[in-house]
Amino acid sequence: MYLLLWAVLAVSIALAIHYFRWLKRPAGHLRAVLKILPVLLLVLYAGLSGAPALLVAALALGALGDACLAYEGEPAFVAGLAAFLASHIAYAALFWPSIEPSLLFTSAWRYTAAWIFVVLTGMTLFMLWRPAGRLAIPVAAYGIAIVAMALSALAVKPILPAAGAALFVMSDTALAIHKFLVKPDAPVMARLRPFVWGTYFAAQLIFTLAIAGLPSA
Repeated sequence: MYLLLWAVLAVSIALAIHYFRWLKRPAGHLRAVLKILPVLLLVLYAGLSGAPALLVAALALGALGDACLAYEGEPAFVAGLAAFLASHIAYAALFWPSIEPSLLFTSAWRYTAAWIFVVLTGMTLFMLWRPAGRLAIPVAAYGIAIVAMALSALAVKPILPAAGAALFVMSDTALAIHKFLVKPDAPVMARLRPFVWGTYFAAQLIFTLAIAGLPSA
């Protein structure tokens, strides 16, 4: 089992790195499969490691969101948004039994990070309200969910969940800019896509290792 777990983890990371080469490719079934495989392998890793069911569920919902967002169009985007909203709720529920709210006030870096999450998300939602159009309310609901998840991660003693939450907030902020504020042919898109994918997968990997841990003999 020890070697199997290391193999699953290594293949997941390798496939995530390989997917950077597919970011500029047109949407399609093959790109969707390549996108979801790294996180699906994290689901397998968490399951084989005996991690809590909420971690497995959060990762699985993330993989579902990846599958939806691998395609173009509003229905796919809304489905992906719903899947990731549910994923963040699962993460928040996973952290909830271990949270210590006092940490957000007694630790300077946690207090600062909490305000950064809230202000950054609030500013992003403000900028997106008009560009998002009829999707503004679902996007706002998603923003509330990710802030709740991030604050929950900040309020547990281990540092890794907070790092994962920070990367998730950064990824989703960049994705929102990518989706609603930047034209598809803008030069900055060449940098936004790798940033969104890199921070997103790193967040999922950190959450997985923070809860399930590294393989041990």
